[in-house]
Amino acid sequence: MDKAIEELLGWSTSIGVELNGIHPKALHGRGIGIVATRHLEADQVILKVPTSALRTLSNTPKDITKKLSGATVHSILAVSLCLSDGTGIDKWTPVFPSRRDIASSLPICWPAKLRSLLPPGAKALLTAQQDKFNKDWALVTAAYPKLNKDDYLYSWLLINTRTFYHTDRSTEKLPRDDRMALQPVADLFNHTPEGYCVAAFDDKFFTFTTTRTHQPGEEVFIRYGPHANDKLLVEYGFTLPSSVNPWDETCLDAYICPSMSSDQRERLEAVGFWGKYMLDAQTACYRTYVALRMLCLPLNRWQDILDGTRDEDEDSLIIDAALLKVLTKYDADVTSALEQLEQLEASSVGDEEMRGILTDRWLQIKHLVTAGKSRIES
Repeated sequence: MDKAIEELLGWSTSIGVELNGIHPKALHGRGIGIVATRHLEADQVILKVPTSALRTLSNTPKDITKKLSGATVHSILAVSLCLSDGTGIDKWTPVFPSRRDIASSLPICWPAKLRSLLPPGAKALLTAQQDKFNKDWALVTAAYPKLNKDDYLYSWLLINTRTFYHTDRSTEKLPRDDRMALQPVADLFNHTPEGYCVAAFDDKFFTFTTTRTHQPGEEVFIRYGPHANDKLLVEYGFTLPSSVNPWDETCLDAYICPSMSSDQRERLEAVGFWGKYMLDAQTACYRTYVALRMLCLPLNRWQDILDGTRDEDEDSLIIDAALLKVLTKYDADVTSALEQLEQLEASSVGDEEMRGILTDRWLQIKHLVTAGKSRIES
């Protein structure tokens, strides 16, 4: 891997990429990351990537964009990666995650049995991701019938996990999800929710700037976004300990929505409070309490609280009891999922990394749910 990194740096610097006090490094069990090679101060530019080095819609070969008229930029970049003639990119691809790494870490590649054991929030995100891939593939296979689906999926997932938000004249009028670019070296940064470097771009460069000091040998991170662990798992193939990720939360929809009548659902939809009921490390969200009041209180009382003419604390005991019931049911399902995963340890379903990532996610959710129950019971 050291040789691959050095060849990448040799090629990338030849096309104008500038590294300042940082260097890519293979990290045990974590792929490649970026580490400081000397003391770094805050507000210091550590990486500059010229726009000419980016892979974007605007510099994708015209024969590809013409064949894929109407396709997403994500899909176009994935096809371009599949069909690359090797010029330049052959110095870049050796540092990409292997197919095996991608297949082990990303749920879209997992066996159906393991996908069925995903938490509700992650399962919903995976369904949306699979739908997006299926739509992209339908256009691609019509234009390139000889292209292998597994090859395309691998490239599609590389684009999904390694691109940065970027816009230029070719994408400025497209939907936000189509404003993306792949860039060398920068795609080796790992994610942290705090203490990260910030990225910015203009017409000439994509730049990365520190926000705090770093010591020699310390890993330097960026932030992929304010993501909960379900999102990190489905989109990027990893999670963070709940104590490290302040954005972590879990979805309670599966334990609240089925209890609603059609009339109750319509009323919640009318005021913008249907679904997305979340629990984080501190509390259940306000939307959750609005929904639980709909289930537990007379309609006029629910409306009065919504209008601000009744103090919500007057009914707190009833609502807390309802929330405790929801969390108790969720806790039982968490225990069941962990037991099923334990039973799979001796089976041939998936591999150890898949089962380990999934077990970690359920344990993180158990922490959130247990903390929520404890707050109510105390």
